[in-house]
Amino acid sequence: MNETACTPTGKPPHDATPDDGYGALLRDAHAAGPRRGTHLQIIERDDGFVSIEDAYRYFTRPDEWLPVERQAVALATGRVLDIGCAAGRHMLALTGDHETVGIDPSPGAVAVAREQGLDVRIGTVTQPGDVGTFDTLLMLGGNLGLLGSREQAPDVLDSLTRLARQGARLLAIGHDPHTAAPEHRTYHQRNREHGRLPGQVRMRVRYKTWTSEWFDRLLLSPDELRHLLSGTAWTLQTATRSPGTGFYLAEMTCSR
Repeated sequence: MNETACTPTGKPPHDATPDDGYGALLRDAHAAGPRRGTHLQIIERDDGFVSIEDAYRYFTRPDEWLPVERQAVALATGRVLDIGCAAGRHMLALTGDHETVGIDPSPGAVAVAREQGLDVRIGTVTQPGDVGTFDTLLMLGGNLGLLGSREQAPDVLDSLTRLARQGARLLAIGHDPHTAAPEHRTYHQRNREHGRLPGQVRMRVRYKTWTSEWFDRLLLSPDELRHLLSGTAWTLQTATRSPGTGFYLAEMTCSR
């Protein structure tokens, strides 16, 4: 699907649609002026483990980011696509002669980004719409997890290849799931017993009275990512870790 989140007047809608609670979260935070601790969503894993996410993270400035995210933005060249761009914080930080396009499946997120003057369209990593091809593909904010699962990843990587110009780079923030925390190690072992990669996370999110459908995110170590890329058009060139966080910047190149 490729469309802008606009009313017939050409202006972004004031409210996200009822099934777009994530978009409502971003609209509410943006309208109030983003501040820490004021707009929260619940992330629920399918084993009952829950955590809280602050919407402020979607509006942070570069000086509040992990160094690897600043590094990714600095490495972007040419025509740039920000996949899963949310409110557009990374696009706002891109400077120079970049032509930058963002896609996100949330109409509310698209509306917030467009209100900030960004070229953002509704789309997903596998259904990006008619956006063309790019020199740099960004999957930041942990969006390497959009690979989804071992089974979903080939379709995602094929879609990324179609979006890539010759020699394009994919800059993605991943999260290494391997930890000593028992609540996560037990989950990883259950995944192995069911034939899944240990870092495949089945989750849903909640905001106010809204609850999303269940969906998968894939957390990978750099070695697991390298193995997953085998036989595709993509090669992992470097993986730069963010000490003490589990996050890393994966820099991949396209050989097609």
